[in-house]
Amino acid sequence: MRLDEWLKVYEKILSDFNFVREADENSAKLIHDLGKGKLLDKEVIEKIVKDRVVVIIGGAVKSEIDVEVDVIITAGKAILKWIELSDKIPNIHVTDMEEDLDILLDLNRKGCILVLHAHGDNAERIKKIVPYIPRFVATTQSIPFNRVYNFGGFTDGDRAAIMAKELGARKIILHGFEFKGEGVKGKKLKWAEKILRKEGLI
Repeated sequence: MRLDEWLKVYEKILSDFNFVREADENSAKLIHDLGKGKLLDKEVIEKIVKDRVVVIIGGAVKSEIDVEVDVIITAGKAILKWIELSDKIPNIHVTDMEEDLDILLDLNRKGCILVLHAHGDNAERIKKIVPYIPRFVATTQSIPFNRVYNFGGFTDGDRAAIMAKELGARKIILHGFEFKGEGVKGKKLKWAEKILRKEGLI
């Protein structure tokens, strides 16, 4: 998804949820400042996913993967279920950091690339998590800058899928994705579905 295309979608999301763009951008600056010297180039992800079959593990995951894949990407809290279901360490974990720090540190120690996302509602999580993470890829949903990337996408799941597409995955499989829910969560999932459909990923 080109940045100009994403920003049009992003403006609609800001309006729909009454989010403040400045808050998103302040969090992006925060993750950049706290992550100085630790921010990875997106090429580390590209080298993993390019021309490979990638599975994205979503929050509704209930089973192991029953097809052959090259790369496993977990999205947000899906990692909690994935740890119970499988002994396979994901190659990449995409998250806005709602998980415990210990989980993220353990993934990092085991060689998983962390993709940490900054948005207006998670500034406090950024302060609690980022200082302790040795290295990571940073993302924003507003204007990218200085190794803080914007691949497009709104929730951890659709953002992970779009990132894989943008960085050259040969095939993307969504595993454990559902788009129904109540209240704000349900509304976010509907946006995720709309974005994935627009990108031809469902």
